[in-house]
Amino acid sequence: MNAKLLSLSAATAVFIAAAAHGADAPATADAIGGRQAAFRLSAATMGAIKAGLANGVDVKMLGFPSGAIAKWAHAIPGMFPAGSDGAPTHALPTVWSDRAGFEKAAGDYASAADAMAAAAKAGDRDAFSAAFAKTGAACDACHKVYRQPDGH
Repeated sequence: MNAKLLSLSAATAVFIAAAAHGADAPATADAIGGRQAAFRLSAATMGAIKAGLANGVDVKMLGFPSGAIAKWAHAIPGMFPAGSDGAPTHALPTVWSDRAGFEKAAGDYASAADAMAAAAKAGDRDAFSAAFAKTGAACDACHKVYRQPDGH
């Protein structure tokens, strides 16, 4: 379990780091595809963290994937440049028409993820569990306003 979690986390972190540094990427299908892949990796990483919690893994072992989620969360606004609102995006037009709200929602997600990473580093299981729940809730809250429902 730990080796699989760490392997997934390492792959996610490499991708997220590349995505976060891709500010010069074209605002077209490349940006859309990159952010969709990063969101899938983010979901997989959160799933691995959840499994780690459920299986009693020492939360310090979850520091790396939590840090990767935090870095991704901070990179999200830059992954939605002007012009990247066409197909096949699942982002709603409100990402661009309510940019301040979108950036606040992404900031809430980033703050929660930062707290999760800090709790993992401290080895505080209770704080980590609470921050994990808050991170998931912030992710869901953003999706409700800025992402098409699944299946669309």
